[in-house]
Amino acid sequence: MPQERRSYSKTFKAQIIAECAQPDTSIANVALTHNLNANLVHKWIRMHAQKNIALQTAFIPVKALSSAGALQVLPSTIRIEVPHSKGVVVVSWPAEHAAACSAFLRDLLR
Repeated sequence: MPQERRSYSKTFKAQIIAECAQPDTSIANVALTHNLNANLVHKWIRMHAQKNIALQTAFIPVKALSSAGALQVLPSTIRIEVPHSKGVVVVSWPAEHAAACSAFLRDLLR
């Protein structure tokens, strides 16, 4: 008759992982002390590490700029310079009409 698999509580697994994390500690010795297979303990450590990586990547801290640094003065006009054989063509367009400038450029470049 085959043996049933043993199940271990999360608390017990955490205790074993913590013991293995101690300096100068052999995972094999910890496993033997608790009558566990060392490969099983290695598996628990890998799974614990993967869970921690997933949790770490879930949050990325962002530093907020001061209100003075957050304000950026944008130019009030759009300036486009197009080189040509007879000279440079310069177009200045009010920034508040940027959509119209885009349409103008699209028509010009067709």
